[in-house]
Amino acid sequence: MRRIIVGLVVLVALIGVGVAGLQLLGRMQSDQDGRVAQTTISSDTDNQNDSDGDGDSERAPIGLEPAEGTIAPIGEAIGDAVKDGAAEVTDAAKDIAPMPAVETGPFRLSLPIDCDLGNDCYILNYVNAGSEADPRDYTCGSLTYDEHRGTDFRLIDYKQMEDGVNVVAAAPGTVTVVRDGMPDANFKLFGRSAVTDRGRGNVVGVDHGNGIITGYSHLKRGSITVKPGDVVQRGQTLGQVGLSGLTEFPHVHFEVMQNGTFLDPFTGAARHEGCGLSGESMWRDDLMDGLRYPRTLIMRTGFADEPLNRAAVEYELFNRPINADSTGLVYHIYLAGIHPGDGFVAEITDPQGQRFVKSGRRFDTYSQSRLLAVGRQGLNAPLIPGTYTAHFQYYQKNDDGTDTVTLDFTDTVDVQ
Repeated sequence: MRRIIVGLVVLVALIGVGVAGLQLLGRMQSDQDGRVAQTTISSDTDNQNDSDGDGDSERAPIGLEPAEGTIAPIGEAIGDAVKDGAAEVTDAAKDIAPMPAVETGPFRLSLPIDCDLGNDCYILNYVNAGSEADPRDYTCGSLTYDEHRGTDFRLIDYKQMEDGVNVVAAAPGTVTVVRDGMPDANFKLFGRSAVTDRGRGNVVGVDHGNGIITGYSHLKRGSITVKPGDVVQRGQTLGQVGLSGLTEFPHVHFEVMQNGTFLDPFTGAARHEGCGLSGESMWRDDLMDGLRYPRTLIMRTGFADEPLNRAAVEYELFNRPINADSTGLVYHIYLAGIHPGDGFVAEITDPQGQRFVKSGRRFDTYSQSRLLAVGRQGLNAPLIPGTYTAHFQYYQKNDDGTDTVTLDFTDTVDVQ
């Protein structure tokens, strides 16, 4: 299933785990059918402080790893963000005058990606409106991280990237910066140092006049269709969503600047100005329904015969079906946007309707993303052939102390 939350649940409440890696809590117990010496698995990996690669932070969650050093943002000094041999920036391009405005009314942004927002793409991270020590998105939620300067529009899966999803100009303007030639690959394959000064990967920068510049990062190699000096219209293709630079998943990192200051397009406020502000959105009015804040996102779910790490979950390396002779059965849930007081309950039942495992917990801190897993390992008898069902519920804590279930779904896997 294309959702986000990965977990290993136990029959006991989870205790806190660190971010060093997947930690398993196990205990020996008897199963309903008499099997013994099996380990009930439960893990909850908080990715809030993990490094994954977007190249513009000192500390970042899943998919957004900082570079070791400073990377100039698009527009901070036109062309400075493009330093390598693949750059296509000239002195003449730096002096190009922005295109005269052809649209009347206040400056408004269209989506920078040609997708059906909420169905085949979604926003994973927002501009950090809080401090570096206490990152918050514009709603005061946790869908951001320290030093994050833009909005991340993420694809559902890698096949979309392979098929091609266009990145488009969010407003009319003049192209001032282009970099192409960087490969589309999870940077963990070659190491951060290989791209530390090119964390945004393949990029396009567009000047819209009045000091406003937009940047489009992590584009697919060879997909960029514009060059410095080109005048582009709203919705015109600039390239395609890729996996270049310091990142682990296909997305376009979209930045907005005015006179050197990063702006949050959802409020028009400067980065770090504070969350919960009632500023004026920079998005077009007809986009607001689709841009509704999601609060909590399910990115991936799936079964495997052993606990998977985050990279394996990203690539959906789940087992379908699972061999009855397997020594384990684990359900993974990968989610983003956790608030203090939120919680979940997860249960797996076997083909006979008997409980295989059940557990849950309540979170006590904000977290950008979590990788959960629930299941059992070390089984000394075959699994019962048939369909196993996982039932997952996520709930939010209300101001009055009650809980509201906000996510409720089931998933199945066949054991043969």
